[in-house]
Amino acid sequence: MTAVDPTRLRHQTESLMGQFGSPVEFRQALRNLFSLYANYSLRFGETAPMRPLIPMYHLPHPVMRQIKFDLGPYISENPHAALALADELWEDSYYEVKHTALFIIGEMPVEDPQLILDRITSWLSPGLDQVLKSDLFMVGTRNLQDRFPQAWESWVFSLLSDTDPAINSLGIQALAAGAKSPGFHNLPAIFRLASPFIRDPHHAFIQDLENLMITLAKISPQETGYFLRQILATSISPETSWLIKNCLASFPKDIQANLTSALRKE
Repeated sequence: MTAVDPTRLRHQTESLMGQFGSPVEFRQALRNLFSLYANYSLRFGETAPMRPLIPMYHLPHPVMRQIKFDLGPYISENPHAALALADELWEDSYYEVKHTALFIIGEMPVEDPQLILDRITSWLSPGLDQVLKSDLFMVGTRNLQDRFPQAWESWVFSLLSDTDPAINSLGIQALAAGAKSPGFHNLPAIFRLASPFIRDPHHAFIQDLENLMITLAKISPQETGYFLRQILATSISPETSWLIKNCLASFPKDIQANLTSALRKE
């Protein structure tokens, strides 16, 4: 692994940007740059955060940071070339290259959200690496959420409306990621979309629902507590009660008490 010299790195990324309009050449140059700084011997302990299960370069943080910084103006000035580049990079087998594709999609200044939707829909599948799923929801849809919130909501609804519970699971994960986005302020939409699944949880995505409820409890405990009390007033599913019991510890003590009282009335 080559040590990171900031000046040298800037020259290397400037040279890389010269291939921006040639996706195949850019991908090869990016792989060469990543290989130069790769730490293939890095190993993670059992307590390490979730890591991709696909090949990784294990790059120093300054490398990805500099590439993203340099990519920004090119994406803004030539979004159509950026789309072609993202398509090429997504075909790679390495995590950091695919992540770069998601970064490009997330920064796209498009007027038609369908250009983004087509890609994230085709790239997303239940079998996609879990870390890449999270990146797709958090990074790849950033601009979609900011500029086209209704399109984002419709896309999530399409996942939740699918007849396959595995696809529904992706929709619930997307809701949790959307709630975490700094610019997201439409919790009622998340409550509305999640409500049918909390009222009658399916075993295939009950863990995703728990993660969603914990996320919402941390973001807005008052609103989430009120929402769950409404659910308990109308749901007869024992899985719903089990789900809410599992989330209680994420709420402040007073809301825990209110939810516990509602659970006892079940």
